[in-house]
Amino acid sequence: MSSLSLHLFKDSSASFTEELSANGIEFSRRIQLSEAPMAAGWVIEVFSAVKEATPWGALAVVIVAWLRAKSSRKVIITTKDNTVVHAEGLSVEQITKVLENAKNAEIIEISPKNNP
Repeated sequence: MSSLSLHLFKDSSASFTEELSANGIEFSRRIQLSEAPMAAGWVIEVFSAVKEATPWGALAVVIVAWLRAKSSRKVIITTKDNTVVHAEGLSVEQITKVLENAKNAEIIEISPKNNP
């Protein structure tokens, strides 16, 4: 089983983790200890069984649906070779391929009250 770290910013923690749970995707919250302020409210680990034909396909489906639900959402994926990919506008298949080589991802939602 492999895992991917997702950094949840702003208002994304509730809506994104609800979407993961609704789609049967396992995750766990990782406790981050720091003496300095941290930008991300939560860091979670999403797990995928490597025996699946497309191990990150289910997460890609969640990402596409979550992004399409509101225009104030962003997903930024960093690959193992430090390429930064903005997931908005990508298909499930494209995101699946990016996730297969991902190092981590940032999940961002800005509520209307914080978005002038």
